[in-house]
Amino acid sequence: MRRSRVSHTDQFGRIAPFYDALMANVPYQLWAGYVSELALRAGRPITPRSNLLDLATGTGSVALQFAQRGCSVTGIDLSAAMIAEAQRKAAHRGLPARFLQSDLADFDLPCEFDHAICLYDSLNYILELDGIKRAFANTWRALKPGGLLLFDVNTVRALEAELFTQESRPDAAVPYRWRSHYDPRSGISTIRMAFTLPDGDKVRAVHRQRAYTDAELRSSLLHAGFPHVTSYEAYQHTAPTPHSDRVFYVALADSRSHSTA
Repeated sequence: MRRSRVSHTDQFGRIAPFYDALMANVPYQLWAGYVSELALRAGRPITPRSNLLDLATGTGSVALQFAQRGCSVTGIDLSAAMIAEAQRKAAHRGLPARFLQSDLADFDLPCEFDHAICLYDSLNYILELDGIKRAFANTWRALKPGGLLLFDVNTVRALEAELFTQESRPDAAVPYRWRSHYDPRSGISTIRMAFTLPDGDKVRAVHRQRAYTDAELRSSLLHAGFPHVTSYEAYQHTAPTPHSDRVFYVALADSRSHSTA
């Protein structure tokens, strides 16, 4: 449920201070470990010398996992409030991570990164295929030649199955109730979210995700400069199936001169 829509509306501003409580059960350390395994399988291991870009970083939980491992980390996110939380956490832990507010479809960073990651279906929040293409192109320009992009997406099947229709236990730190509706014509799932904050305030938001096919993603990656792409069933080392709800992609950037991009 992290942000990367082509929009300047910060729907996470109100819940940013409570976001980590909402996501308390998410095993960020395991995510970082799995991403590292996929990078190793691709022949581009993440090491303490790696310069890593975390796209749609949220409050920086995964970015800080890699900072703790010695990586030089930069995180970007559309939400100013979430970036502020990430900066606060990095300062509190004494980690030298850098966090910047920016849109995935409209960012420009120097060609200095060995790896780029974009996790927890953040790319699904980009609702136009052109936005996906621009996000991949921006990432390619930020990666060193031969750099690696790793990301995950919710599949068409996941959105068709209304997997966002869920609610928390009443005693959760931030109780919530979500209801989703999938439109097969647009491929967009509309999720109506209601949260009860620890101070008792009620927050409502409408989020949207678009499902992209494997062919759309691979074509967009190829166009951006990622000719070598492998996909995996989420958190496994096997290929996805038609029944997969979440798929991870590992895309190796070509070694063209960035001056020609």
